[in-house]
Amino acid sequence: MATDDCIFCKIIKGEMASRKLIETDDVIGILDILPATEGHCLIIPKRHVKYWNEMTYRETAQVFNIAKKVAVRLKKALRSDYVCMFIRGGRVKHTHVVLFPSYEGDKLTGFPQSALGTPKIDLDRSLNKLKEG
Repeated sequence: MATDDCIFCKIIKGEMASRKLIETDDVIGILDILPATEGHCLIIPKRHVKYWNEMTYRETAQVFNIAKKVAVRLKKALRSDYVCMFIRGGRVKHTHVVLFPSYEGDKLTGFPQSALGTPKIDLDRSLNKLKEG
């Protein structure tokens, strides 16, 4: 269900302009209007979904299949070493996959671990929690 105040829902309904890369019945891929680098784009399910883990399995497959297709295009067209991927839904409360090209030695190398420092985590405890949960 679309929401009236969601910028992505407005783009999907054609109420706001976008630079569309790809579109299917259930997914749209657009260039980000505030790119971090050339080729920075967003893959968005058309159904308004706040958290990515609330997508259906079918939607998840469709979003990631389109993300892969666009990532291949990015790598080829921009000759990037990598294509970074994040799944968001924070500032815009509509799940979206963020893709952008990355190059060896750029500031994205090692991100996000390089930006977070080295936390002390008991891996065995984490594993047990996740297996029980």
